[in-house]
Amino acid sequence: MKLTDIFLYSFKSLQERKLRAALTVLGILIGPAAVIGITGLTSGYGSSITGQLLQLGTNTILVEPNSGKTITQSMINTISGIKGVKGVWPFYVIPAQISTPAGNENVEIFAINLQQGLEMAVPGLKLAEGSFPSPYDTYGATLGWNIANPTNTQYPHFKLNEVVTVKFFYAGQTVSKTFLIEGILQKFGPSYIINVDQGIFVSLLTGSQITGNSPYSGLLVVAQSPSDVNYIMQQMEKTYGNQLTVMSSQQALNIANSITGTLNLLLASAASVSFLVAFVGVTTTMYTSTLERTKEIGILKALGFKNRDVMNIFIFESAIMGVIGGVLGVLSGMGASYLLALIIPHFLKFGNGHTSFSFGPVTPVFSINVIIIVITASLLIGILAGAAPAYRAAKVDPIKVLRNE
Repeated sequence: MKLTDIFLYSFKSLQERKLRAALTVLGILIGPAAVIGITGLTSGYGSSITGQLLQLGTNTILVEPNSGKTITQSMINTISGIKGVKGVWPFYVIPAQISTPAGNENVEIFAINLQQGLEMAVPGLKLAEGSFPSPYDTYGATLGWNIANPTNTQYPHFKLNEVVTVKFFYAGQTVSKTFLIEGILQKFGPSYIINVDQGIFVSLLTGSQITGNSPYSGLLVVAQSPSDVNYIMQQMEKTYGNQLTVMSSQQALNIANSITGTLNLLLASAASVSFLVAFVGVTTTMYTSTLERTKEIGILKALGFKNRDVMNIFIFESAIMGVIGGVLGVLSGMGASYLLALIIPHFLKFGNGHTSFSFGPVTPVFSINVIIIVITASLLIGILAGAAPAYRAAKVDPIKVLRNE
């Protein structure tokens, strides 16, 4: 019997048992849906993290004082003298709030040499309109995108040349200050340095006045080229190993890729267990089918069907269910991944202090290789799970069956 005829016969048999076939397919698709949904979502977040870190520039190094330590001008001079250093830019990060009808909106004040240091260290940072305050401007500010365009309708929207009053919290004291909005940044996304979209950027002189010339929160060190980064970090760690924490954009990128890759593998492995459930479900369905169809098998054999033909019929049935389950699982997983990508940002936040950030909606990333593997695995599960019941059906004695009937 031709394989095409066997396929059509098997497909028709499944159509005659729609409910059972549908329930079996449902059991199969859970595995592919879980794997595709998880890998697509984690890959999407990995891609988003990579994109955001690359905006910082591959030659940017973040330096922060360890607990109980401070950054001195002597340190800045020493670091500036390291071979390969293009610039060293001290900064302040100050927690603050804006009073709104919906309550206080948390923001962060980031004080640095904006027109040189910030633009050099964070090349992906772009102005939507306006400009950065000059180094000697103590009343101007540039707002992050989320502050100027809040998603909460009860929060005020800000435009150029308007004023914003901010309450600062520093060294146990609360101080209010009003800024003139001179610029608004484009939407940036998460960053391990500062939550740019929820930040207010002012001159370093302003930060010094607010903090009373307190020690700097950290330094942004810019290397001449990415190839100089490791050497510069080694020299800083060698000189100030117990005083400073040093991290480069490339380091952060490697850590992020490692974490998302490991998470992807662990979650996908856990989801793959559901393939075992699918295997058991297909086997059970096919055994039940052979028991119910002994008369049909006996008639087929009496008509001249060989054992191989009967076995192929049942294997084709389980294989068809496997492929359908795999394809529907892939589509369901993609849909679930997009849905979760919209929901998760409301609950997902990393870090604390000025290195905290939260994700906006991301676009899931699906690998064609993973999709092919998942569908192939579903097909193999269908074939393997149906093999034993098919072999049993092939061994049915048509004489006994027809005699009993």
